[in-house]
Amino acid sequence: MSEVLYRKYRPQRFSEVVGQKTIKTILQNAVRLQKPAHAYLFCGPRGVGKTTLARILAKAVNCKEVKDGEPCNGCLNCVAIQEGRFLDLLEIDAASYTGVENIRDIIEHVKFSPSIGRYKVFIIDEVHMLSKAAFNALLKTLEEPPAHAIFVLATTEINKVPATIISRSQRFDFRRMSVSEILEIFDKIIADTTLKIEPEAEKLIAGAADGSLRDGLSILDQIASFGSTNITSSEVEEILGLVRLSTSQLFLDLIISENRAGAVKFVKDISFEGRDLVQFTRSVLEYLRLVLLVRVDEKNLAEIGLAAEEAAKLRQQATAMSPVKLSATIREMLEAFRQSKLTPVAEMPLLMAVLALTPEKTNIEVLPQETKSPTTSYSLPTTILDLGMIVDRWADVLAKVKEYNHSLISSLRLGRILKIENADLVLVFPYSFHRDTIDARKNRIVLEQVLDEVFGQKLRVKVFLEKDIKEENDLLAEAVKVLGKGI
Repeated sequence: MSEVLYRKYRPQRFSEVVGQKTIKTILQNAVRLQKPAHAYLFCGPRGVGKTTLARILAKAVNCKEVKDGEPCNGCLNCVAIQEGRFLDLLEIDAASYTGVENIRDIIEHVKFSPSIGRYKVFIIDEVHMLSKAAFNALLKTLEEPPAHAIFVLATTEINKVPATIISRSQRFDFRRMSVSEILEIFDKIIADTTLKIEPEAEKLIAGAADGSLRDGLSILDQIASFGSTNITSSEVEEILGLVRLSTSQLFLDLIISENRAGAVKFVKDISFEGRDLVQFTRSVLEYLRLVLLVRVDEKNLAEIGLAAEEAAKLRQQATAMSPVKLSATIREMLEAFRQSKLTPVAEMPLLMAVLALTPEKTNIEVLPQETKSPTTSYSLPTTILDLGMIVDRWADVLAKVKEYNHSLISSLRLGRILKIENADLVLVFPYSFHRDTIDARKNRIVLEQVLDEVFGQKLRVKVFLEKDIKEENDLLAEAVKVLGKGI
């Protein structure tokens, strides 16, 4: 039976581990200086190298020919560890052995000196699964460990590990691997095998791994077993139910243009094709993250590493979306993703997001011609409106609104013109009463009709509260601060 990829290509030296640079350096220096800690706590997502580095550490501290902190992989101890027969290395899965009696067995082992190595190394995987009694038993040993013992505790849920255990260990937080780091491993494996795969297909698999190299290699194994000699992106999409970046871009185009019918049909079509809607929603969220980064600073585009056509589309969509629209889209898609795992009707969360993000078009009622003022001569039918032009003619707008509905003026005067974007005139108000007054359907129809008369162009009025705009901008700034680190 052939060996699975993640076992066959498991790193055997610190230098072979991709990513986790700081952690590798600290561990390697500890070996080189012969000053390893008595207890390490490796925490982070699954498949990012916690157990791999624990085994390399166990090998390095017991290697007879260690050089610059790296194991030689040729001495008797190194070979025994690689073959799983080294008596002074004990690995247990705390998910299967949670009881206090299991930890007591380990404590009994700790008392005895190493058989053939320099250190006894105990690797406890998923340590958060231990019972309270087991943690208490382990705590005593961590407080007063023998000089020949090294504990490596690994967990995916650090919040479930007692603070007393954390405080007695050197904690290392492993991060998710980037797509480029996973692709680096893929390229080495593909070069070492007869496997042929399109670059776009590689990217899809690396993205589906969600930062876990082990998951990525498992998916690559699954795809390779499909039997094709040349794996294409279409095959990857079909097997895994994934969607490519261009599909997310097409969906976002429909949201930006507020094409409700088109967006609803889009969701129905991908559902009919058998696509995983949870995965699609996730893909859209991942793409929105890129839009957010480019919307704030276009320099981020160069670091994302897209093809020229995709990069150009990303730039165009980031420019087209206001902070308010982008934040609303992210918020609705996050809610759709959350609901998609709970709903019995797979399409429903996405359809609800579409309805929220594509306002229903309103047919503006044309007011009687006889009520129009001579100011229609000011129409500028061929001019592209900008904010300055709107501000300059705002007094004319107020005057005409007063002719149609005198009561609107008091609310309208409290409003501030925020911007004009495409055919949308965005107004912000200090209080919800005035915002709601202008947003009432009959009043908005009057205002939009007046704008058409004064400027000679159809404009849609969008109204917000000042505090909402501030919160959206604060949210955007905070999101950039957090997400900007993950490019």
